[in-house]
Amino acid sequence: MTIEKSRWLRFVVAGMMAGTALCAVGARAQDISTAGAAISTDGSQGGEIVVTASKRTSSTIQDTPIAVQALGGDALKAQGAIDFADFYHAIPALSVQDEGPGDKRYVIRGINSAGASTVGLYLDETVITGENSQDGGGQAPDIKLFDIDRVEVLKGPQGTTFGASSMAGTIRYITKKADPDAGVNGYVQSALRATKGASLGLQTDGAVNLPIIPGVLAVRASGFYADLPGWIDNRFKNGANAEKSKAGRVTARLQATPDLTVDLTAMYQDVHQDAKNFYNRLDYRGNVLPSDFQADEVRAPYNDESEIYNATVNYKQPFGTFTGTVSRFVRDTSFVRDASLAAQAFFGLPYAATGRSALKQDKHRRVDSGELRFASNFGGPIQILVGGFFQNENRDFRSSWPLADTTGNLPANAALLLDREVTTRIKERALFGEVSYEIVPDLTFTVGGRLFDFKLEQVSNAIVRAGGAPGAGVGPKLRTKDDGLIGRFNLAYKLSDQVNTYVQVAQGYRSGGTNDQTAAAIANVIIPDGYGSDSLWSYEVGVKTTLMDRKLFLNGALYYIDWSDIQVSQQATNGTLSFGYTGNGGKAEVKGVEVTLEARPAQGLTINLSGNYNTAKLAQDNPIPATGRDGDRIPYVPKVTASGSVNYTTFVDALGVNASFGADVSHQGSMATKFNRTIANYQPLDSYWLVGLRVGVNNGPWAVNLNVTNLFDDRSTINYNEIVPGVYPLGYYTNRPRTFSLSGQVKF
Repeated sequence: MTIEKSRWLRFVVAGMMAGTALCAVGARAQDISTAGAAISTDGSQGGEIVVTASKRTSSTIQDTPIAVQALGGDALKAQGAIDFADFYHAIPALSVQDEGPGDKRYVIRGINSAGASTVGLYLDETVITGENSQDGGGQAPDIKLFDIDRVEVLKGPQGTTFGASSMAGTIRYITKKADPDAGVNGYVQSALRATKGASLGLQTDGAVNLPIIPGVLAVRASGFYADLPGWIDNRFKNGANAEKSKAGRVTARLQATPDLTVDLTAMYQDVHQDAKNFYNRLDYRGNVLPSDFQADEVRAPYNDESEIYNATVNYKQPFGTFTGTVSRFVRDTSFVRDASLAAQAFFGLPYAATGRSALKQDKHRRVDSGELRFASNFGGPIQILVGGFFQNENRDFRSSWPLADTTGNLPANAALLLDREVTTRIKERALFGEVSYEIVPDLTFTVGGRLFDFKLEQVSNAIVRAGGAPGAGVGPKLRTKDDGLIGRFNLAYKLSDQVNTYVQVAQGYRSGGTNDQTAAAIANVIIPDGYGSDSLWSYEVGVKTTLMDRKLFLNGALYYIDWSDIQVSQQATNGTLSFGYTGNGGKAEVKGVEVTLEARPAQGLTINLSGNYNTAKLAQDNPIPATGRDGDRIPYVPKVTASGSVNYTTFVDALGVNASFGADVSHQGSMATKFNRTIANYQPLDSYWLVGLRVGVNNGPWAVNLNVTNLFDDRSTINYNEIVPGVYPLGYYTNRPRTFSLSGQVKF
């Protein structure tokens, strides 16, 4: 798209509104860019965790002018956290559309729909955001939490600094870096894991920092391995959904001069499951299955392999810092889903004989990105952040329908009932910047913008048409492009050393895309060749407080989001077969409030409480009203999320050790998989509570921790497999059963 006149008008009006608010306040402020900044659950650090979420300066959470919740790596390790599923409940306004490892769609502040991701995902400076899901999955990778310094969760539109996919927020994994000024140091940790209904599992990770030239050059190497027990059985294997993961990362830091630093990173991660995490209640004949059992007639493994490479250069001068970074992210996934009943229903092939088959989807994705930026450190009232960004993305996707043998395997030379390929090429370029002006001491007005240009090309190749006949071959090249300007306006007022307040207007956007038409065309079903962009404006006001001599941190925010041209899932049919595609809907509105509290009432005691109330609804009917009507709640968005934790640490004289005791509880409200009950495959998702306990001892370099998650073994359904009557039996994804982990760590 080219920004329409109305969008330019809203941009100008928003600026006038923020400027008017500035005049009305007429006093001091600090540059705070998004609402509801939360406090780390790391009780040892709390608001003192240092973050870099603004891309301009490093500062503590309470002093950072941005809505960021930081989870400390050491605290995550002590709690036994391995990946995203182990920590997201602690973050208000964050939910997830979860289908297991490597197959998640993140949701922040109620912004969730079809199309590309609405949440940006970064490992340090590397873009690893999940891609558009129309061509076969495209969900965010699960980064394993080993040798992590912290995880930053930025809420609200971050598009001016982090780009199109950050229209709802951004999640950043910040790794520990090599340190030339430190000696040889590191850690080793191992844990035994016992999950109800599963065998014993093992997880281990470690890292070592090696100064090659003290004060100049160092290398840090770290690794991770996990064999997590499965609790889902099928006809091929008990505990078939066991997860085996391995990962390694090497970083190097060259301190060429006191002002010039070069960081290099290379990372590899591999995740494998023999089966996904769902179970069925009925088999293909309609018979009741045992608990936690899959009905699949074909083996359905999942493989997810990632590589990440990055080089970052920082050059500091008294007036500011120049940063240049280039990255490559490569991801290969292979997903298999039993399609035996579909072959029986569509082609008359009995599933127990000639129709035993599976849908196999293989995807190769490569993302090359880079950024050059300057963050000022001027002595006067004006500060700037300015930069340029590029991203080139190549995706090669193949979806085939091979017949299986009698053992449930897919032979290499299997006959195919369908075979198609999709090649996608994306180029994105952007210029971004922010200007902050301190009008009087502690009163700062910030305006930011991002000028972007996005181009996508896609070509499909129908190799085998449905049923096994030769396909139509290479189709037309589909193209879409998008360009425009988005903005952010912020007014922040520091009432005192203890209280910061702010008002912000920020815009987020998401580019359009194409719909692969090959499968639908085979069945003479017409679907649109593409869909347009969508965008939102977020209006928020909030406060961050540091009270009682930094023993109490209380933050809150109110926000309203106006979302237009939502990208939504649609269906087209020939009366027998239906095909999904992505189109543009109407409008939605999100209204919410967030509150976070951290208290330190006594030495060694930390209490954290947080909550979010959110109403995310359509504000008008979709173009096809049957797919969503005015007032329908947005799928996978709970009205209420809440969490609490308490941690107490004390020295035990009798044993000569430090002991810690902790408990946490989280609540997720009810939600649903579709807009309303009249839509096919609508399924409700009930609310649930999760409780965890932990106890640990440490003395100097060693520590031992015992954790239990999901203490009361809550098995609430958190997602469903799509059900097509007579084609797939309904599959249920649930919380992981109660799990104990006993870990030991040694630092050196």
